[in-house]
Amino acid sequence: MTNDFLKIILTLVILLCVVGVIFWFISDKYPGYAAKREIRTALTDIANGYKKFATNAGEPVTMELMYKNNWVTLDKETKLHWTFEIYGDPPHTIVGQSTPAMNYGRDKMVKIDIETMEMTGWSFTGSEDTTIFQAPVKRN
Repeated sequence: MTNDFLKIILTLVILLCVVGVIFWFISDKYPGYAAKREIRTALTDIANGYKKFATNAGEPVTMELMYKNNWVTLDKETKLHWTFEIYGDPPHTIVGQSTPAMNYGRDKMVKIDIETMEMTGWSFTGSEDTTIFQAPVKRN
């Protein structure tokens, strides 16, 4: 019984090591992977929060209003790495732009269409160009 238990533990340790090596390889080969996942999650959360609460807001919806009313909650690191703006009248696009604190580089821009949830820009076109699209006119 003890030998079987040790074999199971050893097998789990080996599997964890293999998984660790795979993640290390992915993170080394694709350094922007975490940043791309971070912006994808943040924009999706913001757009969903907007769609859920904005119709009953009674005032123009800004990111400040969304944060203030807890319509979206982003962790400290995401807020440190990205800034977000809502564009259009009526709003149709949310744009995320990386800050100097983001390890993969500043001024990376990604946008999400609020209705279709389609994302375009830096992490979704395969291009490293930071000016992939012209930001739409900001809502007043």
